Amino acid sequence: MENNVHEIEPSAFGFRSIRPRTREERRALNDKVSLEKNRIMQRVGHEARMQRENAPSTSAGLTACVDGGAGYLADAERFHTDTVGEEYQRRQEEQRRRERAIEFRRHQASTREENRWKQIDDKKAQEKEYWDAVRAEGKKDAKNHSKVAYNITTLEYNSDDKGKVQKYVDDMVRFRAESRTQHLVTKGDSRASYDIINGGDRRPNDGPSHVPQKPVVGSNIVVDRRRA
Repeated sequence: MENNVHEIEPSAFGFRSIRPRTREERRALNDKVSLEKNRIMQRVGHEARMQRENAPSTSAGLTACVDGGAGYLADAERFHTDTVGEEYQRRQEEQRRRERAIEFRRHQASTREENRWKQIDDKKAQEKEYWDAVRAEGKKDAKNHSKVAYNITTLEYNSDDKGKVQKYVDDMVRFRAESRTQHLVTKGDSRASYDIINGGDRRPNDGPSHVPQKPVVGSNIVVDRRRA
């Protein structure tokens, strides 16, 4: 809106010269609408200043932006007539939305599957570590081992230190039995030419031929002297 005070060229003597209003201008000031607009434009403060600087020059500016303004849009752009292209853009956007949804679900499933396999691998690693510790301890498989140091099927002694100790113990048992038999025959002789128990011929008993030698084994193998 134009200012109601119209200034002219400044005076050479420093006076502030004002052009007088015309009759039409004075009559327009008596209009209620013009009076309200004039009062609005004469307000002070930040809000009033912003309103004066951005106020449209005509009432048409209230519903339309000026050419080059921030909200200006040409009619060629406002009224879109390419309905086929608009429908194509809509289908393309819908297709992109479906693809994003599929990609999101694929990523979620892949992450979930990787976490599941990671848990399985961790569980297997823990189980393997547990059984390695059990095998190293050697308590679980003790029931699968024979309590004797020889093969119960072939009666052959094992080739390790335990087998040597077992063979020495058994040889000492046989040696003591033969020694005791020879001692009983010698000390308890009935002077008869036959066996007084079964009536058969007496067999000569010269005693054991040699004493079994104690085997050389590791320090962790202990020979039970009470059994030998």
